[in-house]
Amino acid sequence: MDDTNDFLKFARKGNEPERISGTNCICYTRVSGKEQELGYSLETQKKAIQQYAKKNGFQIIEYFGGTYESAKNDERKHFNLMLNFARKSKEKISYILVYSVDRFSRSGANAIYIASELRKENIKVFAVTQPSDTATPSGKLQQNIQFIFSEYDNDLRREKCVAGMKEKLSQGYWVNKAPMGYDMITSHRFQKITVNKKGKILRKAFYWKADDNLSNIEIQRKLFALGVKISDQQLTEMFRNPFYCGKIRHNLLPGQIIEGKHEKLISEELFLRINGNTKRLGITFKDEFEFTPLKHFLRCGECGTPFSGYIVKKKNLYYYKCNRKGCKCNRSAEMINSLFEAYLGNFQVEEKYKDPIKDEFISYINSASATSKQSEKQLKSKLTVVEKKIETLEERYITGEINKELYEKFNPKFQSEKQTIRKEMDSCHLDLSNLEKQIKSYIQLCMNLPSLWISGSYKDKTEIQNLVFPEGILYDRRKNNYRTTRINSVVSCITIVAKGLKGGKKRKTALKGGLSNLVGPLGIEPSTHRL
Repeated sequence: MDDTNDFLKFARKGNEPERISGTNCICYTRVSGKEQELGYSLETQKKAIQQYAKKNGFQIIEYFGGTYESAKNDERKHFNLMLNFARKSKEKISYILVYSVDRFSRSGANAIYIASELRKENIKVFAVTQPSDTATPSGKLQQNIQFIFSEYDNDLRREKCVAGMKEKLSQGYWVNKAPMGYDMITSHRFQKITVNKKGKILRKAFYWKADDNLSNIEIQRKLFALGVKISDQQLTEMFRNPFYCGKIRHNLLPGQIIEGKHEKLISEELFLRINGNTKRLGITFKDEFEFTPLKHFLRCGECGTPFSGYIVKKKNLYYYKCNRKGCKCNRSAEMINSLFEAYLGNFQVEEKYKDPIKDEFISYINSASATSKQSEKQLKSKLTVVEKKIETLEERYITGEINKELYEKFNPKFQSEKQTIRKEMDSCHLDLSNLEKQIKSYIQLCMNLPSLWISGSYKDKTEIQNLVFPEGILYDRRKNNYRTTRINSVVSCITIVAKGLKGGKKRKTALKGGLSNLVGPLGIEPSTHRL
């Protein structure tokens, strides 16, 4: 007698068949700034996704995004709403359709992790302009490389932007929001920063501090009576900010003070008088400490507030302290620095793995660049068509075939389209020689990471910190260890590949493991995995 059927209820349940072979999908569109509405438009993305879905028999259940959200991290409101819907919807969503992978995310390692977690639930991220079958190892690898390229492209854009900001700052032009008490008027050709009504009231605070020696609390009360509400932290920062006496300081210009082109609120003499004596409770605060390179970069694991650095002169000892009142997280700089040096050791690569990592990494990147070249070729064809339209429009306007009204109606549209295509072409272009050079420098860095940090100058230390951990690190005082919100994706990948090779894997297997599971099983900081 066959009793097999009696035991079927004990069989393990398989994956959800509705999602494995389903056609239900959701659409996600995004631009990172309002200026992109005229270029890489939301409508263009939505239209391309709809056309692909119709052609391939997909059923779009819901639309998400359709707004301005940065893709540099994955704490986006609409993005998270979309992920929750995909996972919890009764419609059994099988695909998240996006225009291109960089519309989904440019966070590199974290994007790979999110896509990997979605695949475990049989939900696939699919870019309609960069199709790849992520159900196969090769398709998964291709998409992961595209995510890394998206972050690399984002870093290149940021590099260009930072270079422009540095140039502006060196000329005396402020590049951020004007401090309290100022109004800023900017255009492409000029910048004007002037003292406003609130600034004229704040000017009194400087004289109360310098001439009347009033405490911050007393000054706050007097300002409040005049209609200006300001916190103790804001007031302290204002007194120490040379912007108010016409000078510019900025993180992009470390160690430099530039003569600004904005209106002065107070004189240089008054500013220096206020900052002549800044001793408080036996503790002297300085702008820069060689022994506290982690200040501002290190944040409290409980409240997220940056740590400051200071020295207790009586003991001649340096300390880090959480800036939040009442937090009481105060630690020896020597202990915190040693802990960070040990933490960097998790990302150190042995020299014998240098060439295998470099050769295979570059090999995969070169093969993946073929997709970018194909996209660039298609965009060149589109650009030719648009430029022809502009030329024809101008000829018809000059010859009188169309009037000024029609010309002014269509010309901005074609010009905007042309600008958009050029931007897309710029993003497609990959400087492989520069990329190869960067990979070599990354590997070299990983080979000597702790020693480079410990022996470097204050500036060297801060550069290494910000490169490896772009969003800083958190100190957990209860466990006396570190965690971070994000690790540089290339450093993370190199570390995983090196650990794979050390564990006995073959070169290509280790590299595939690093790229396809960039933030997983080999001990990289788990908080980079969060959605």
